[in-house]
Amino acid sequence: MDAVIVAAGEGKRLRPATEDTPKCLLPIGGKALIEYSLRILKECGVERIGFVVGYLKDHIVEALGPQYTYILNPFYSFTNDMASLWFAKHFIGDNDFMYLHSDLLYHPRILTMTMDSNAEIALAVEKGDCDKEAMKVVVEGDYLTESSKEIPLAKAFGEWTGIAKFTNAGWRKYLLEVEQLLAAGDFNAYDTKAMTRLARKEKIIEIVPFRGLPFIEIDSMQDLVKARQNILGPIQKK
Repeated sequence: MDAVIVAAGEGKRLRPATEDTPKCLLPIGGKALIEYSLRILKECGVERIGFVVGYLKDHIVEALGPQYTYILNPFYSFTNDMASLWFAKHFIGDNDFMYLHSDLLYHPRILTMTMDSNAEIALAVEKGDCDKEAMKVVVEGDYLTESSKEIPLAKAFGEWTGIAKFTNAGWRKYLLEVEQLLAAGDFNAYDTKAMTRLARKEKIIEIVPFRGLPFIEIDSMQDLVKARQNILGPIQKK
């Protein structure tokens, strides 16, 4: 199993903290944020890891070293995670892989549950109430039907964490949707836009739900403070 981590974004909502530091390198508990994901992946036997980089890419390469593959998204300033993942398609090749956003702090069980799924595409979803900025999901049975930030709170099953597993078969179907969106000029789309398009064609994207495990996606200074004060401790006590 391989892994692709998208880490090209500028983290504008975290400025000034991200003026000179990529979001994935922000310190939490004496370590860079991304180090927690890397540790979990390695504990799960994942050794081949590709980083899609853009903003302050040299900082990431210098901090993490040559043991990873670095894939440049040269258009990071006006694209989003969907386009970043597209740039990793040659690294992915025909392999199954874990897909992660780089701004996550989470309990290891969330990743292992997702990795253990037999679905063609599996999404780790925190079940329950979520805020307006969350990447919300709507489900039918065990399957995704829609995911976006615009979903009404009352309709949402929960929040997608930014952790997913793709089999090669699932990736090929998803990639077709991505490339159609990019060909139409939708460069700034979230990865979930392509997921929603695929989900409307066939039941392929399974939900791996959890509740009560510590998790946060760090988009704002408030998130960063919460990660340091409320999320890290329970994870370290796992």
